Amino acid sequence: MPDTRAPLSVGQERMSSPQRRGPATLFEVSFASAMSDSDLALLARTLDMTLHTYPKLRPSPASPGIVRLDHYSGLFLKHGAVEGQWVLEARTWDHTAPQNTHEWHVLAAGAARLLDAGVACPERLAAVSPEHPMRPVGRAANKRLSRIGRRILGL
Repeated sequence: MPDTRAPLSVGQERMSSPQRRGPATLFEVSFASAMSDSDLALLARTLDMTLHTYPKLRPSPASPGIVRLDHYSGLFLKHGAVEGQWVLEARTWDHTAPQNTHEWHVLAAGAARLLDAGVACPERLAAVSPEHPMRPVGRAANKRLSRIGRRILGL
């Protein structure tokens, strides 16, 4: 069958492989915790995380918690491979700046370290790249957006 696609101009290539679909994992932070009510409250308070801890009628693969990092990214609390093991996994459906990803990693590792002292925290980067400005995380992003919305609406 003949190729009916439009001809390519000089320097163009056809994409032979399909576009990647679904989220990309930015990083994972593993930790151990019994996840008592106080542990859950500490994690929720530290990360501004929405938790889904109510009992389910049947086993569910859904993550027990999520934090929205930006419009296209989130930090998910997942069950680990064994009982008492947990993973904070950052996923994105977009391209994120390395500085943002690193700050999210530091934030997640710091929260996990509050529950498990054996969690290694990555070093903070000293310089902020002017090419990739920081975006607010969690409640700070919502406060900022609501403030802008009130200003636009004249409230």
